[in-house]
Amino acid sequence: MAFIMLLFMLGMYKNKIANGAIVVASVVLFAGSLWLARSQQTVGDVSYMKAMIPHHSIALMTSERAHIKNPLVRKLADQTIEAQVGEIAEMKTLIFDLERNPPAPDAHDLRAPVGHPAPTDATH
Repeated sequence: MAFIMLLFMLGMYKNKIANGAIVVASVVLFAGSLWLARSQQTVGDVSYMKAMIPHHSIALMTSERAHIKNPLVRKLADQTIEAQVGEIAEMKTLIFDLERNPPAPDAHDLRAPVGHPAPTDATH
């Protein structure tokens, strides 16, 4: 954001060293933020679940409030509600347990399998 603002207001700021420093700092901050978001380096067990609870809550709200007319879609939405309520409860229990008994600091990451199959397109 600072980089973009500086480009639009470049004529207002005559100090080329300060402008260069702002550009460099903006690029470094953006690259670091992008790396953190893509690598998920700061996301552990508890922080993962604390971030997933609002995500699941949005699925609940959408499934409950959507203006669904097709009975098969309603059934899917109801199944989504049931699954999300159960998963939120499970995450809250795990958070409670993990905050009291965290994994050992030297425990290895348990990675998800690579190469998840792409969803099929039912419109063909």
